[in-house]
Amino acid sequence: MGLSLGGVNLDVKGLVSQLMQVESRPLQRLQTKESDFQSKLSAFGRLKSALSSFQTSMGKLGSLDKFEAYKVSTTESSTDQSFTATVNSDAAPGSFSIDVQNLARANKYGSTTAFADSTSAITTNANLDIGDGTNSLSIDINGKSLSQIRDAINTAAAGNDVGVSASIVQQSSSSFQLVLTAANTGLANQITVSSSGDAVTQLDLSEKQTALDATVLVDNAYTINSASNSINDAITGISLNLLKKSTSAADLIVERDVEAVKKSIGSFVSGFNTLLSTLNDLKKNGLQGDSITSSVLSNIRGEFNSGAGLSSAFNFLSEVGITSNAKTGELELDSKKLDKAISQDYGAISQLFANDSNGIAFRLEAKMDDYLSFDGLIKSREEGLKSRINYNGDAQSRMEYRLQQTEARYLKQFGALDSIISKSNNTSAYLSQQLANLPGVGK
Repeated sequence: MGLSLGGVNLDVKGLVSQLMQVESRPLQRLQTKESDFQSKLSAFGRLKSALSSFQTSMGKLGSLDKFEAYKVSTTESSTDQSFTATVNSDAAPGSFSIDVQNLARANKYGSTTAFADSTSAITTNANLDIGDGTNSLSIDINGKSLSQIRDAINTAAAGNDVGVSASIVQQSSSSFQLVLTAANTGLANQITVSSSGDAVTQLDLSEKQTALDATVLVDNAYTINSASNSINDAITGISLNLLKKSTSAADLIVERDVEAVKKSIGSFVSGFNTLLSTLNDLKKNGLQGDSITSSVLSNIRGEFNSGAGLSSAFNFLSEVGITSNAKTGELELDSKKLDKAISQDYGAISQLFANDSNGIAFRLEAKMDDYLSFDGLIKSREEGLKSRINYNGDAQSRMEYRLQQTEARYLKQFGALDSIISKSNNTSAYLSQQLANLPGVGK
């Protein structure tokens, strides 16, 4: 009869791997929590971006001066303009006759006699003195060529803040002339040229272009003189850029830019609807179960439904054509009703949105600031999530270390057991062989 102590070698790695899957479950739960935290943090980022976009959509409605938007037009052809104009919020609707009688121009001096080249030195004991009415410079021209004199003037002008520049005009291969030009136009910026010695004579300098102030006749009654061709606030809130002399007077028309305001109101409506869509999505994806989305929406709707409390024609958005859809919650704009309200009382509309205490856009911008500020609710929630993510990361690191220790212990224990079993198998095989060789056994 045979004796068997049969056994098998252990799959140590396989056994340890299965055990570690069980041991790793707490780590997997931590990793799942981290993923949830990161998803929520990303959702708060989307919420911030949506609130910021909504705030931007109110950017042209939140202050009264934003409603003072004007546009200008002229009776001149766009291909034959003597001037262009821009306006700011200080302007007022009206019409002005504009006649550009002179453009401002810069003073110029230049050589009358041409020099054969620009590199030959001038031999004279003389200084060239140049001034702009405020500052001055002096150049020793002895031994300098025309190009060296030019460079010396430009360097000295920059260093002494003198409003003049020097250049060389080449008419031919043997005709070079020095030209001095005032940096600024107008009579007040004329340059002076003199010399000690005979520098002016040597360079043959004389005035080539007199300075002129710009002259504009407004309404055939008021003359405006300017050293520059850009005239600001000669008419309150209007800037003129002069291009050329007029062939005849042209009308400048300033009128309120109602279309721009209507566009801003439309952007406000679409901005809220975009925010609403994001809030509804976040309730299902990322911030499900979090009351902040409902709180934000409730606060905004509360501002919509609160009257401005003003003694003016309009106190509610519905009075200017903005209503809420009962099914979707989206804002809807009745353009015809808005047009009628604008024609009825434009000032009351600006107060409805932008009054410094009670305007709806003014109040909503303040609400957005509360949410988006560095110490606001969203920032606080984000910081809380980041703290939990950091704590979770530390917990994962500790858990991973313990799992490494556990895996090493299992490998050691099962390795020892495998060795014992292997030795037992060898002993069993030896005993079976010896027993088989005994007389009468198995025969």
